[in-house]
Amino acid sequence: MSKKSNPNEENKNCFTKNEIDFLNKNFYQLAGTNEKIDRTRFRDLLTDDFEIDDSLLMDRVFRCLDLDSDNYINHDEFMKGMSILLKGSIEEKMRFCFRVYDLNGDNYISKEEMYQMLKNTLIRVVEEDEDGVKELVEIILKKMDFDHDGRVSETDWYTTIEKDNLLLEAFGQCMANEKAIEKYLLPVFDECETEESPKKLLNFPHFNLNQFDPRNKRRKEICEIYTKGLTIPVVKPRKPEVVEKESEEETKEEEEAVENSG
Repeated sequence: MSKKSNPNEENKNCFTKNEIDFLNKNFYQLAGTNEKIDRTRFRDLLTDDFEIDDSLLMDRVFRCLDLDSDNYINHDEFMKGMSILLKGSIEEKMRFCFRVYDLNGDNYISKEEMYQMLKNTLIRVVEEDEDGVKELVEIILKKMDFDHDGRVSETDWYTTIEKDNLLLEAFGQCMANEKAIEKYLLPVFDECETEESPKKLLNFPHFNLNQFDPRNKRRKEICEIYTKGLTIPVVKPRKPEVVEKESEEETKEEEEAVENSG
């Protein structure tokens, strides 16, 4: 009989212990006694901490993370979602963004869906008119639609992003940027700082637990100094004090002998 695996094991492996503790604490703060995060509280998290403010895309992120479609984010869904939003690989991010942009879930991003997402972003941010949005849709579709069927399939999407990662959020922000991630995880860094000891500072793997920790550069410098070894200054040994005393006594005896002989 195979051993039953922990449902959170895969998610937790990408986080440090302190990060797991922080995420657990953050989850229960948002979930309250219900132990599930509702749509409103999760949207607040996306807006306040991850700087995602497009209403349509916030709703899509919530739906994509709500795996059991019960209109709540449970603990397992939260950890899986944070593993993608905070530390996802480019492949994980490509799959997630495609699901977000596939508004009707038919495994294609249609021209209508592109128009709807870009209209929300461009008209709100740069006051682009509808004709301008339609022109942009045609430009993007021409760039992404490799099989020329008038829509973007998963294969089209992956091929496009592999060639140009900057198009990952072509239809609007649905991922946290590095600055937002660093700010969100700052309490974890502060906790690590108070727990650090000289022994931990000299343990190089400790520095690289999180790529966004702003103190890693200084820690690495400290580690390299101690790894290479410190140069100990050469100190010349002093003459034993006993020898000096014996020399003084011999000098006094010689002086007395000279006086007596005189």
